[in-house]
Amino acid sequence: MESRTYWLDLFTGTTWQEFIDAGSEVSGFRESRWKTVQRIKPGDYLLCYLTGVSRFIGVLEVTSKPYKDTTPIWGDYDFPCRMKVETVVMLTPETAIPIHDLRDELSIFQNLTSPHAWTGRLRGSPSKWKVADGKAILQALREAEANPVVRPVDPRKLARRPRALQAKIGAV
Repeated sequence: MESRTYWLDLFTGTTWQEFIDAGSEVSGFRESRWKTVQRIKPGDYLLCYLTGVSRFIGVLEVTSKPYKDTTPIWGDYDFPCRMKVETVVMLTPETAIPIHDLRDELSIFQNLTSPHAWTGRLRGSPSKWKVADGKAILQALREAEANPVVRPVDPRKLARRPRALQAKIGAV
């Protein structure tokens, strides 16, 4: 039985580049996700997904227990709930895998109540994913790393920043 857990890790084109520029060694999540982040263990895999362009871009292996830190890495947010990571697979936005290319392999596309119901699984991170889905994404990314296919990326979508809503507790 596999003891590794697969977790979704959402990035924008901007936060992905900031992650790379900082050395690709630390991933982080919002303060509100601390309870979930604490369930992530060394050896678990983070499935890196680029929002805006809807592509899987990499897999990171968690190498530390979660901790809190606000040392600047990302420009718009602190993402203070952090963990150290190592790269398992890393593609470019142009060679990343469109999620629709995996629709026949991922459980999120099965038995949909509406054509866009699958998008709910990509609204927040970290979120735990089924082992079979994690393995399918990892395999597809490894194949894309060995045999890259270049697909144009709309630079506006890649540069898109989600709108933060202001609440009493700050930006959400």
